[in-house]
This record gives sequence, C-alpha cells and structure tokens, in this order.
Amino acid sequence: MAKKEISRRDFIKGAAIGAVGVASAGLLGACAASSAPDADAQKTPESTPQPPEATPAVNEEEIKWDYEADVVVIGSGGAGLPAALKAMEDGASVIIVEANWDVGGHAAVSGGNLHSGCGTEIQKRYGIEDTADQYYLDHTTGLCLASRYDDRNYVRSVADHMREAYEFIQEKGVLVADREPTKQYAYTEGGTEPETVPRWTYTDATTEGWASYTGKGNNGIGITRPLERTIRANGGQFLMNYHMDKIIREGNMSGRALGIQAGYTPTVLPGESARLESFWNENNIETTQPTVNVRAKKGIVVATGGSVGNLYFRTMFDPRLGPELDGLSGEPFSKQDASGELAGMAVGASLGTLAAYMQHGGHQITMPSLFGCQYGYGSGYTSKSPIWKLARASGISPDYESLVIVNMLGQRCGNEDKASGGKYSYDSYDFFNTALASVVVDPDGDGNAQRYGGPLWAIFDQDCVDRQGYAMEQGVVDFESGYCFKADTLEELAAAVVNKYYEHVKMDPQILADTITRYNGYIDAGSDPEFNKTTLVNKIQKGPFYAAWATPCLHDTYAGLRCNDKMQVMDIFGEVIPGLYAGGECSAGMRIHGFGRVITSGYIAGKFAAAEKV
Repeated sequence: MAKKEISRRDFIKGAAIGAVGVASAGLLGACAASSAPDADAQKTPESTPQPPEATPAVNEEEIKWDYEADVVVIGSGGAGLPAALKAMEDGASVIIVEANWDVGGHAAVSGGNLHSGCGTEIQKRYGIEDTADQYYLDHTTGLCLASRYDDRNYVRSVADHMREAYEFIQEKGVLVADREPTKQYAYTEGGTEPETVPRWTYTDATTEGWASYTGKGNNGIGITRPLERTIRANGGQFLMNYHMDKIIREGNMSGRALGIQAGYTPTVLPGESARLESFWNENNIETTQPTVNVRAKKGIVVATGGSVGNLYFRTMFDPRLGPELDGLSGEPFSKQDASGELAGMAVGASLGTLAAYMQHGGHQITMPSLFGCQYGYGSGYTSKSPIWKLARASGISPDYESLVIVNMLGQRCGNEDKASGGKYSYDSYDFFNTALASVVVDPDGDGNAQRYGGPLWAIFDQDCVDRQGYAMEQGVVDFESGYCFKADTLEELAAAVVNKYYEHVKMDPQILADTITRYNGYIDAGSDPEFNKTTLVNKIQKGPFYAAWATPCLHDTYAGLRCNDKMQVMDIFGEVIPGLYAGGECSAGMRIHGFGRVITSGYIAGKFAAAEKV
C-alpha cells in the first residue's frame, strides 16, 4: 500500500493541539488487541499468564527501556485515540502502541454511532433537553437490562465528562452528521437502551472519502482517521505492529505500572512476503525488534478493545462459547484477544463485569447477517477490501422462509424465526440457549456422553438460490475454507459437511434427510409442532442442496478491568494500581451501545494520566 502524506491544509479550524513535550528519539510500546497472533485468541488453561504472586519483583533501574513517553496508550481505536489526544493537549508526550498494521481498531469498521448526550450542541440544535444528571439517572436505573448493573461511580464520571469529550473530538476533526438525534429501543423492562431522550448521533465519513477496510462504506472510519491525523500532525508517535505482551510493574506487584513489553506482530497476507503498511506513516516508529520495552513516565492507558476473541477468557464466563464462534465483529481487521485484561490481571488488577451480559446471556451473541462465510457479523467484505485475502468471502443474506438451521448432526435446533429476530431480539436467546447445547454424542460408545454446541448450518436448495439470485461461488461463499458445502442430494450433502473445530462429530445423512422431510411436511400442514416456526413458506426439495455456515457471532465483551472514576485500574484488594488506566471496552463498569462511553472513558483516562505527578 502506498504511503500518503497528510495535508495539514485539510485540517478543520481548531484541530491543532497546544505544544506538547516531545518524547526521546523514539517511543516503543505494546500493542492493542488488533492483530494478535491466532494462538493468543485461542488460549488454553496451560498457556494463561502466571498468577501475580509468581511474578518476580521488578527493579526499574535494572530494566533496559527501548523507548519512553509521558503517557503510553495501548490501542488506537475509539478509546485510545481520544486518550492520546487529551494527554497531548494537556502537555504530555505520547506514544500509541498498536498491534495492527493500521490505526482504528473496532471503531474503524463500525457504523460510527457516537451515542452521546448530556446537553450536546446537536441536541440543543434540535430542541432536545438533556443533562449529565439525566444521563446518569438513565444509566443507573433498575428498569432496563443495560443499566441496572452499571457501576454508579463509573457512570457518574462518564456523565460528567461526556459533553466535553463529544465536543473535544469534533474540535480535533470528527464530523458529526447534521441530522436529528434518535432514541433507539424501548425504555422498558429488558430493553437494551435506557434512553429517556434521543442521544444517537453518527459520524460523517463522506466528506473525506476514505476507503474502508471492508470495501464498503463504514462511518466509523470518520471517527478514527480525523483523530489519527490530528495526533500525527502534532507530534504524537505511533508504534505499529507491536502487541502488548505484559505490563511491567514496580516491586512485587505493589508499586507503579512502569511500562510495557511488546512483541512484533506484522500482518502479512497469504501468498505475500511484505507486511501491510499503515495508511499514513508520519511519526511512525520504525523498528522490527522482536521484543521491546516501553517506559511510561506518567501513565499507561490500556485501550485494547474487546475480549471475546480469547477462547479461554470468554469461557470463564460462559463455557458454551466454543471455538466455532469464530465470526467475531471487527475481524479480520481488528482482534478481540483480551490482551489488556490478561496483562492487567497478571499484575494484580481486578475485573469488573458488564453484568447485563452475565445475567441474560448477553447482547454479545447474535446470528450472522451473512451466511456461508466466516465474518458474517456486519456488512460483509468485498474484493476492494485491502484484507480481502483474509476475509475470503462476502456471504449471502439469509432467506429464512426458505431454509432450516441444523446442528452438527443434521437436527433442527430451534425456531428459525427467533434466530432471525436480530441481535437485539430477546426471543433470539431462546434459540441460542438451545443451539449452544443441542448436540449430544458418545464418541467412544462407552456411555460417557458429551454435549456440544458446534457449528450451525443453514440448509437450503436450488429454488432458494434462484429466488434470491445468490451467486453460489467461491468469494461469495467460502467453499475452500469449509464455510459452505454443496451436493446433489441431502444424503450426499451431509456426508460432505465437515464440522469445523469438531471434525470427529459427523453429520448423519439419514438424520438430515429425515429433518428436511419432516419440515416439508410442516409446510403442508401449516404448523410446526417441533419449534412453532410460523414462516412456513418454501419447501426444501430441489437439488443441488447447500449447507452454509450459520454459526452465531460474538460482539462486545463480558468483562473488563475494574476502574474508578478517573479510569484508574483497581487491584484485587480495591486499591489503585498507580500509573495504570483503562478505557473503552476493556474497562468495565458500563454497558451501552455505541461509542459515547468508549470515547468518554478514553478521554478521562488520558486527562488523568497526563496529570500524574512523578
């Protein structure tokens, strides 16, 4: 990818930052959860970090520091970029450490929902009355799933800083679409957004015309590119392609967080030899050392994003979420490897929960919006994506009137109507609760049954393909990597299916054929006595037949590092770990959709990290 110059003439008025201290020659750091090795995303109990008491005492004078800055920010997404900008504005030198090859994290591939309130200018423009107190009360109410378990001190701090953080990112280049804020979802028992007034606003990424990572439009890049540009233009440094492996803490887990150790993680596409390079390269620290130590003179801000990509971490909270749930939101561009949480825990940090997930199975699980590919969570990838070789297929939009969803054995495992209810439909959890435990096998025939979830497959026929105009070819669906199969008969289809991650569990040809025969009979009868599906429209009867990957996707996270109102990370005894901060999805305490609390928590962390007295 050709490197591009930043045109400062393109900066909006007010984007410049006041003079900041410049860090010594280079600053190196550990990186966010953007591009961690696959092994990190599939940790096992044997490979988890050692407990804090087993970590040897650290003497700062004995450490060889490769780089240093006042504030070291781990991750360059929706929390890391505001944290870096705020620290710089307040006079700190900053290095941003990013595991990925380019800046942006999950924010860059998101829809760009800012979800901010507390009396913003755009709310006032449209006559919406809102205050920090109203936001606080909404997000601590017991009448809504997304707020009843929120940490009240955390929410109070977010409410008190949200308006200034929202206006701050606009001063630094983010454009907000000039349309009336909306209030999405109901303020009811079990509702997903506790909003009494409209707060949803969106970025405007159309003015600049930046290419997205999917090959389609992503408004989220309208958050990340302007903030990145302002940071680079004002002396902030980026260490790309480095993943944070550990936080270095003084003493025997009792002193300051001194810095980080990071490992080199270049992204090389299949069939190529050169690593991918960032869109801009001004102020990039150029190094390829295998491991580096980065000192943070004032503070570390952990902004590594989500954790559900780490198999061991997520199954601490829900053991049903096996390796088959590999279609994570943000991937393959941005990883969710729990690196911030694990590094924090290894130096004594405690976790806090986003308890709405814990109590109700979580909004973090949803059916894919695209079938037949691995990355079916969002809008899908096209061949114009710079990482198309990693995405491999764009997927097909499901026609729930023409398919059934079966488990690894070929059995239906729930009401497909509920599966299609969308990620914010509470009925869909009835489907997930069945599907994630629907397979019972005795592989050795010795009476020791095992229960699995495993991949789910959408079964449909050629009539469905013709009605929908599907182009059933490699690149639309992913035959080559085992996310779609095709055969002339149902029995042959069952024999062809390989249950990825559970290859020892075979689909039974007779079970699949019987499942489809019964389903076609339900259409004739006009009722489904098995699961009460009501959209009984089209039979599955004309070959060839298809099995397309329809396994649920994971989004967001279960837990993060527990923080106080300054976003300082707390240890397992409720004490502050000096010099350690967290923001965004890897900071616990508040469940809400969109980037409002992510941006605000990063802003708070950067503000207080820069103010550290050392």
